[in-house]
Amino acid sequence: MLGMALQSWAFDFECARPEGYTLYFNILDDDEENVVEVTYPANTGASRWQGHKTPWGELVIPAEVEHDGVTYIVVSIGPRAFSGCKEVTSLTIAPTVAEIGAYAFYQCTGIEGEVEVGENIVSIGRSAFYGCSGITSVRFNAVKCESMGGTRSSTAFGGCRSLKSVVFGPQVTRIPDYAFVGMDGLRFEWNLSDALEYIGEFAFAYCSNIGGALRIPSHVKHIGSYAFAQCHAITAIELPKRVDRIDSRAFYQCIGVKEVNVKALNPPTLGNEVFAGLKASVVYNVPCIAIDRYKDAPQWKRLRNLHITYPCKLDLVAEVSDPQAGSIIGTGAYNMGEQVPLTVVCNAGFGFRSWSDGNTDNPRTVTVNDTMSYLAILQAAEIIHEIEYVHDTIYKDGRDTLVEYYEINDVAEPINSQQGVVYNRDKRRIEVPIDKGDIVEVALYNDAGQCVLTGLPRRGHINMRRFPTGNYIVRVTTIYEEVVVRFFHVRKR
Repeated sequence: MLGMALQSWAFDFECARPEGYTLYFNILDDDEENVVEVTYPANTGASRWQGHKTPWGELVIPAEVEHDGVTYIVVSIGPRAFSGCKEVTSLTIAPTVAEIGAYAFYQCTGIEGEVEVGENIVSIGRSAFYGCSGITSVRFNAVKCESMGGTRSSTAFGGCRSLKSVVFGPQVTRIPDYAFVGMDGLRFEWNLSDALEYIGEFAFAYCSNIGGALRIPSHVKHIGSYAFAQCHAITAIELPKRVDRIDSRAFYQCIGVKEVNVKALNPPTLGNEVFAGLKASVVYNVPCIAIDRYKDAPQWKRLRNLHITYPCKLDLVAEVSDPQAGSIIGTGAYNMGEQVPLTVVCNAGFGFRSWSDGNTDNPRTVTVNDTMSYLAILQAAEIIHEIEYVHDTIYKDGRDTLVEYYEINDVAEPINSQQGVVYNRDKRRIEVPIDKGDIVEVALYNDAGQCVLTGLPRRGHINMRRFPTGNYIVRVTTIYEEVVVRFFHVRKR
């Protein structure tokens, strides 16, 4: 009799919840200590809750529970944990939960409204929410979900007849294989996350009523086979620059598509019949610089209506190593072959070291011949704190003349005065008569303490005509660990 009684239980301990019902837990044999999954109470009977009161109203899966003085973290909702619990009307899942087991909420027909898939969820078992006919919306925030069902007949939200929309969180990077396959009741406009990198096999296959233009986000590199097959309401497809692989029949029989706009300069690798079943009138637009590559690429060269409609402008992208340290002037879209200056502007307390390719010019001029990207490396620089005003009177040309200059407190020894840095007022430039091979860095600061120019001066001077009237500090560092610092007032004529 004792053996029979033991077989009827399916949990390690139970916990009465403030909401009024009891939840049941299994202690997991895990590398981490003190983690549990939520489970059902009974091992026998048609219902895994036979002889026990099922939860009702708002079902809250807690982040942690306490048993015998030990605090356990809830990391999983076990298979069939709440299967058939029809009195549950809403669902809240703690962010500690990473897995939702197969059939976990099967036929929980009382759940109504929106269900949120938390950002830490990595797996949702087959038919986990199957038949939850009251769910109208899913807020999908799972950042890196790896699995959602696994087949067309056992997708996680299959049989949710009222489910119309899915809202994707901004940090979602993956849409798993078979995520929403066959859910022709979905009727929202495409709203994929900009952080998305992978769209799985059959992810939206046969979702014939998700409408509008489909913009594949810019970070997506791989689109799985049949990912959007028979999505009849798609009107246009935009493929980003980074996509490099599209598997077989990814857009099979998307009969509503009128144009496919491809931004990738290198033709993505296509599986078989990626665009099979699209109308013969569909236009495939590719960047003009890449048209010959597409005409020679397998699968692409078989497509009719391969056109150049994008202008021959290419993106010039440049970033700084630390966005708090400064910014870059000159980025944008330019004609092929155009020469463009890139200027690093440092914020207070920072200086320009070099570009990531070793170039130390600032500004530097680049020739746009492909989609190009540059990285400016900035580093913390000493801030000049004190500037002391000094003046004197000298006798010159038969009259007294006020001579004014500034002394700057600095820890470094000044360079020999014969190599002094001077401001040429007539030519409105700061002259640096130091051998360029001896200079490590030249930095120009305005009177707000902001570094407005760094790099090696061309032809031994810094042209100040492009800077507004104001006070400037120039600081020159040499290979001899010497530093000269000078203060100038620059007036624009």
